[in-house]
Amino acid sequence: MPTNTVHPEEVLKALLAKGNRQDKVEKLNKVYELCGLEYSRNSQGARDFSLANISKLLESQGLFKARTIYTTQSADYVALIDAWKAYNGTKESKQIKKQVTQDDKYAFLKQIEDPAIRCLCQIAVVERDKLKAELNLLKSKTEVIVDMRPLGAEIPKGDNNNVVIQAWAQLTDSERNALVAAIDPKTLALRKWRLGNTGEILDERDRFVFMPGFATAIAKMIGKGSNSV
Repeated sequence: MPTNTVHPEEVLKALLAKGNRQDKVEKLNKVYELCGLEYSRNSQGARDFSLANISKLLESQGLFKARTIYTTQSADYVALIDAWKAYNGTKESKQIKKQVTQDDKYAFLKQIEDPAIRCLCQIAVVERDKLKAELNLLKSKTEVIVDMRPLGAEIPKGDNNNVVIQAWAQLTDSERNALVAAIDPKTLALRKWRLGNTGEILDERDRFVFMPGFATAIAKMIGKGSNSV
């Protein structure tokens, strides 16, 4: 006989009433079904509604990665699993005894008579505690350096910290690759072209395809320097 008379279906209804996206509604229903299967196939002492076990079952069904269950975004799934765990009833174990202090933190929630409201309040409190833990972690860092300048940005000396973004840093990967290929000797050789001494591109008859300075200008644009051409 379950020690908690509130059926997990009531918790599921409360979670679905929050107006979630269709994909989350489907996942909540799937979590409910898998927990129900665990409840029906084993005796009370053999049922395992731990997050570690249920998350593995969820991963085996392709629902999401097992480690996802421990993130803040999975609070609703955890609440549903906990509802099944409570409905199943507790069993004496060293692990449960270690969790008594943690459970006492939320003992005040038992005073809420409506099971749906109690579930939603528990979700909100758990999310609050996770955010507080993350905030305390950030506070423990005495110095945090945030540099959002793009790659290639420089601050010239004596220029009041004005940021200068190099031209090559503004190129996309495809644009940069195209310019590199335009002056690559191997690529030019396929067309029987070659680089001249002053940055010009010459064909097989030594006629100008591109005027002097073309290759050196591209080299500067992509940050290679004229000496590498």
